[in-house]
Amino acid sequence: MANKKSPRNTKTHATQAPAAPGSIWLAGVGAMSLARKEGKALLDNMVSEGNRLHAEATKFVRQTRAGARARIKGVLAPVRTQLQAGAIQAAQAVESGLAGVRARLGIPSKADIDELSQRVGVLSRQLKAANK
Repeated sequence: MANKKSPRNTKTHATQAPAAPGSIWLAGVGAMSLARKEGKALLDNMVSEGNRLHAEATKFVRQTRAGARARIKGVLAPVRTQLQAGAIQAAQAVESGLAGVRARLGIPSKADIDELSQRVGVLSRQLKAANK
């Protein structure tokens, strides 16, 4: 036994009449007229939306940059401290090594020169006082 199908709506898109060419022409002319009339308002709306989005993006970038700088400073502060301590230790090591070389060569250190300069200053003042 064959199944009988119930009758369906026989109207399809193919059987509907296409829009008249005159109607299509008038729709295009109407679209152009609306675009011309509402174009300025639409452009103004797009510009204001662009300004709003630009301000929002700028604010986001500034906040993100500030947060990134704070995190970087937090990470780099201990590293900087360690580097400074290492530089001081390296300078002290070089200075102590050079002190031995200067002593063997008979070259006075900065502290020796400063001490001698003070002694010369004292002697100069004593000499001036004695000549008066």
